[in-house]
Amino acid sequence: MSKNKVEVIIGGTIYSLQGEESQEHIQKVARLIDSKVSSIQQANRGTALSTTKVYMLTALNITSELIKTEEDLNAYSLELEKCSAENLALKDRIKELTLELTKFKMQTQSTPIYPKKNDHTNRGR
Repeated sequence: MSKNKVEVIIGGTIYSLQGEESQEHIQKVARLIDSKVSSIQQANRGTALSTTKVYMLTALNITSELIKTEEDLNAYSLELEKCSAENLALKDRIKELTLELTKFKMQTQSTPIYPKKNDHTNRGR
């Protein structure tokens, strides 16, 4: 795959980046990082945070979000597996019930219906 070269602005500094991802993807990543950097700078306005500290805090925040997202993904994957297993069990149960119903229908169609011996209804009295 070819390398894409992109110039981005993060924290007011221009960076020349290159990667195998699309230019749009690289720009999107840079915008996210720039947004996080700006938010940390604004939250700490009036304090003397160095650029290194701002970038470190940005990396920590993004990594924290990544870990939480991975944990959520794992939880959702487990839930999906559980639902898939339950879905298969329900499909099997539907097949069983359909088979039972089919057998019951066949039995009732092949069994002649005669009036009961002491059935006095419909005798015209």
